[in-house]
Amino acid sequence: MRRGFLFFQFNQGIALGIFLLAIFGTGLTGCAPPSLGSNSRPVICTPQASNVNIYRVTPVSAPETNGTVSSGVTSVTTDLTQEQVLALLAQPQQGLSGSPINYSAFGNLITETKNWSDIQTIKLDNSSQAQIIVTFLSPQLIQAIYYNDVLSNGGDAVPNAQPALDAVANRDELIFFVGVITTTNNNLNTVSHKIRIPIQEMVIVNSEDVTASPLRDDHNLAQEINSSYEPVFGYLTYPIAMENGIECHWILNPAYNKKIIIMVPNIYVDGISVGSYTWDIPYSSLFKSGLPPTSQPNMAFDSSQMSSSLTPPSPMESLLIPNGSKEAAFWQTYARFLWKQIMVGFY
Repeated sequence: MRRGFLFFQFNQGIALGIFLLAIFGTGLTGCAPPSLGSNSRPVICTPQASNVNIYRVTPVSAPETNGTVSSGVTSVTTDLTQEQVLALLAQPQQGLSGSPINYSAFGNLITETKNWSDIQTIKLDNSSQAQIIVTFLSPQLIQAIYYNDVLSNGGDAVPNAQPALDAVANRDELIFFVGVITTTNNNLNTVSHKIRIPIQEMVIVNSEDVTASPLRDDHNLAQEINSSYEPVFGYLTYPIAMENGIECHWILNPAYNKKIIIMVPNIYVDGISVGSYTWDIPYSSLFKSGLPPTSQPNMAFDSSQMSSSLTPPSPMESLLIPNGSKEAAFWQTYARFLWKQIMVGFY
């Protein structure tokens, strides 16, 4: 009897200990700070500023120093007329080689596509790599795509892109296009790898250190990606503004955010984390150049050289991909591909 009683007491002690540990553990979990990759959806709000939705204004591409082309959204507060905007679009800029960039409709599309994109390269094994391209669908880029599409279908020489921008503005979100391409796409004879991007942890971080999770994503981006199959691509969107505590924060205020920073804490290859990655896209210049418009836009269209395409490029040449696509050819192909993807479903 006594041993049975002791055994009962012993079991009671174990049960009480497990119970207390469970409560203690739950308390720790509840007190832990949320991780960078929190899956909670951002609570959207509307700031007082009237120019928060950047798609509701006419975009401007203005020249920048150091031989580059500005990709800033300084046009959010511009007082330029429509004619001045178009004239600015037509100004020849200096490329990296020092030669003028031809601001034809397609030349402008290539420039805007490159300006609003960033690429990160991931090593899969000693002979294969993947590249993840993030492109912000800025007003400038959407306008360039719209111009090309209208001109390719016999439309006006200087089409008005504002209706297209208004349609995008009605979504009230920042829109990105994400592509995953590999050096072994469409090649089943190579060793395949499984790539996984925890897409809801792919956050945008602004200059106030406000972190916003995606509002929406194309589900295929969150699925396991086979490196030997076709390239994978889709849309990823973020709030224009979100609640942070008791305040409503404008995520990309061009007065303070000079870059678009998108981060993911982990990307997995064959179930193993290969580390965190950051995409860094120039967003707004520090000050306006104030250069006056000097010429009329050149909206030349050469149907033999420009058209949209359903075929994405192979990965671009880099330190990890010395035999990849040359930069100029890559951006030309990617611009055609992006054009087609943005306009798909319109025909």
